[in-house]
Order: sequence, then structure tokens, then C-alpha cells
Amino acid sequence: MSIKLRFALVALAIAAFSSCAKEKELSDREIQEKILDAYIQANCPSAQKLQSGLTLINFEQGSGAIAPGYNDGIYIHYNTYSLDGTCQSTTDSIKARMLGTYDPGIYYGPSLFILNSTCTEGMRELLGKLHQGGSVTAIMPPWLTSSKASSSGYSSGGQQSAVNMIYEIKAGIVVDDVEKFQIDSLESYSKKNFTPKIDSTAMGWYFRNFTHPTGIPAADTVEAGNSVGVWYVGRLLDGYVFDTNIRDTAKKYRIYDSSNDYTPLSVTMRETYNDMTTYGSSATSSDISVGVGGSESLILGFVRAIKSMTYADKGVTLFMSGLGYGADGSMSGGKGVPEYAMLRFDIWLAHPSDTKFPPTRNTK
Repeated sequence: MSIKLRFALVALAIAAFSSCAKEKELSDREIQEKILDAYIQANCPSAQKLQSGLTLINFEQGSGAIAPGYNDGIYIHYNTYSLDGTCQSTTDSIKARMLGTYDPGIYYGPSLFILNSTCTEGMRELLGKLHQGGSVTAIMPPWLTSSKASSSGYSSGGQQSAVNMIYEIKAGIVVDDVEKFQIDSLESYSKKNFTPKIDSTAMGWYFRNFTHPTGIPAADTVEAGNSVGVWYVGRLLDGYVFDTNIRDTAKKYRIYDSSNDYTPLSVTMRETYNDMTTYGSSATSSDISVGVGGSESLILGFVRAIKSMTYADKGVTLFMSGLGYGADGSMSGGKGVPEYAMLRFDIWLAHPSDTKFPPTRNTK
């Protein structure tokens, strides 16, 4: 629903209260409360201002699954605006195109919010009112944009602000058990996209080696201590490609970065895949996006697949967020992996001396 603003009245109200603040030394919260009240009176006098300060302009509860409780999750699409009508963030690619802010590298899919202590107070209150299919337009005052813990969820749903912000939210799937939801989603994805489907060999982890579908012959196993080159394409289950070190693939998905060298990632094989989550001096700045905690770390689902491959193999792995970037995700400027994201990696393993894609058998 569009938001119609009376810019002159809002501007006058802000100016008046700024002047008032100087004379009476009002706190920042008192200033924002007065600006909020003036905005409501001028633009939406029938809005419902709740005790917390959260103000509902339009609200449709929805008729789907029940509203999420504590530790439940809900997928949402959203737009956020400042009170002068400027769009600050959106998950709508069409809207981004209309605004001239569209970037093919940005993720415009829905965000999963978990209503726990890491979620901001305002988002917990607002999303807790919605059922699946519901929608709301609300004003979020700045004192509700904090949480007891650092909120990664809020960072993708807007930005912590010192001013009142307008939120337009459309509620999607309600998730009361994230782990079960992800396992079911991975199973469904496997059936839909692969024939025969890829089977899970560990909880929440799916893998297929296309070159050696029945396993790696002992003679071909890469011994611990030896390095391999890894080409990869990382994507979400909805198809969004968030990272690759293959130049042509980066160009295809319009995420090409001329500062990247697009060479295979160098990884040292260890005795177990758990030992491979950290690696040494071969890491480069372009490796950060396949690891958690910086360029010296690799995610478990990714290295588990590598450990199941040998030179010139091609494989694919799907896994739940707990084996990837977890609850925090790895987003920067709207690009990367969102919170609680299930991932797919297409992987090609190369001998260190074989630096062209696709790799060929080369063990010299």
C-alpha cells in the first residue's frame, strides 16, 4: 500500500520540535515522540498507537498459520521508509528497479526473523501480531530498535535508527521449528531438482559426487597434507548466486568484480573434514565469502563435500544453515548470505597445478 505524506507539515513539525528541544532541553526520545505524534495527527489520525510507541497505520492479521511465538520464525518481505517518504530498504526487486537502486548482486528474497532475544523489541512486537499472509504498515520508533543481544535479523530488515521509521511488511511462511523446516525444505529441493534425488548422508547434509558416484577409489584419494584447488558456485535454494570464483559464472549472474582474480581456492586436505574448517597462508581476500569468522575459516558443509572428492571431481552439496553461516548469515550491503540460509554449492576439485576451469585430471 502506498504511503501518502504531507511533507510540509512534517518538515514544520520537525523544525518546531528541534527549536523546542533547544529551549527546553528535551531528550532525543522526547523529540522523536513529539515528531511521531505530529506525524500521526497530520497524516494518519486513525492510526493505532500502542503503549510501546509502535503505531499501526494499516493492519491485516492474515488467515494462515498462527502468529509466531517466542523462538518461532516468520519469513517476511518488507519496505522501510523515513517519514519524508524516502525508501531506505526493500526486498522487492521491482520496487528497486522503479527507484533506480536495483543491483543484481543484492538479495531481494524474503528474510527469516526468529522472535527471540536477538530480534529487536519492535520487530518482536510487530511480527508477533501477524499470521501467514498478513500485512502491516507501521511506524517504528527508535527506542524499539534495540535488543538485549546483537540483532543480525534486524540488520537485514532495515537498519537500527535514531529516528522514527515506516515499515511495510508482508508475512510469508510461519516456521515453528527451524531445524525441521530446513530438513523438509532440503528434501523437497533434492527431489525437485535432481533425478534421482540426492540423498542425505548426515542430518541436514546432502552430497553427490558425479564423477565417482559410488565413492572415491583408494588410489585416487587425496592424502592429508596435500592441497587441492576448489572451484565453486554458492547459491541459496531459491537460485540466488551469492558467490563464485568462476569468472564466466560471475558475469552470467552479474556479480563480477574486477578486483577478484577468479582463481581456484587453495585448501589443504586434513585427516577429517572437521580439521579443514581452518586453513593457512594460501587464503586470499576473495576466500572470505566461503567461511565464517574471516578468511581463515571454511564452513562445515562446504569442506565436508571437499573431503568426499578427489582431483577433477565434480560434486554438489546442499545443507542446512547450521552447517553454513548459521543464524547470523554473512551479509554486507544487502549482498551475501542471509540469516538461517540453506545453501547449495556446486564444486569442482582440481590439482594445484591445474588452474584453468573446468579442471582436468592432472596429478603431475
